Amino acid sequence: MQLKHLVFLFAILLSQNITVYSQNAPFEVMLEPVNIPGLAGLQAFAWGQHDGKWLLIGGRKDGLHQRQPFAAFDVPGHNTDLIVVDPVMQQKWTAPLSSLPIGMQEQLSATNIQFYQEADYLYLVGGYGYSATAANHITYPNMTAIKVPEVIDAVINATSFSAYCRQITDTMFALTGGYFNKVYNTYYLTGGQKFIGRYNPMGPNNGPGFVQVYSNAIRKFLINDNGVNLNITHLTPIIDTNNLHRRDYNVALK
Repeated sequence: MQLKHLVFLFAILLSQNITVYSQNAPFEVMLEPVNIPGLAGLQAFAWGQHDGKWLLIGGRKDGLHQRQPFAAFDVPGHNTDLIVVDPVMQQKWTAPLSSLPIGMQEQLSATNIQFYQEADYLYLVGGYGYSATAANHITYPNMTAIKVPEVIDAVINATSFSAYCRQITDTMFALTGGYFNKVYNTYYLTGGQKFIGRYNPMGPNNGPGFVQVYSNAIRKFLINDNGVNLNITHLTPIIDTNNLHRRDYNVALK
């Protein structure tokens, strides 16, 4: 799972530092796996958290995608549930996305959604997956806002959560594999790409074609959210085709 990968990467970097300065390091890091009954693997998902519990959204149930165009990012591999995990009590709960509007169901089952949690709200942008509405694999031009505490409670108690999910459409959010973060009051969407069609390692001119457009940018915007209305104010982006032609990577704030 992505969280484990982040912890593992941190441990590797830290262990390298300890190797160099082993005589001065006042601590050590140990990793211990936790097996939660019924919790299957999930790859490239989005997540929010509240009161020690995790809310997992989207991602792939089959791990790294297949390379054959007919099998890559297939529908059975989509995660079509909201998953709540209590890592301390080692419990998990699920609820299907089927009670939400179709457009929201499709985006929230995508892979590589960019996401950022601000207080109780988890903002999810873009993501790639199969859209029955478009009859194609697309990158979703949407932002969805989820009120994390209420949705976690609803999933645990098997009650409706649709009132705590809102979605807007904005073509500037049609990105996947970028990085979403906030500095002061400004939100930043760094890198990523818009991918339309089936993945094909042989390129767009062999077999099923596709459209692939990198943002080559840091897109900047403000989120105006009063809990009912969700509005975006776009700011001037930073364009850099050499350094921002990136996807599926980590960004660190300094």
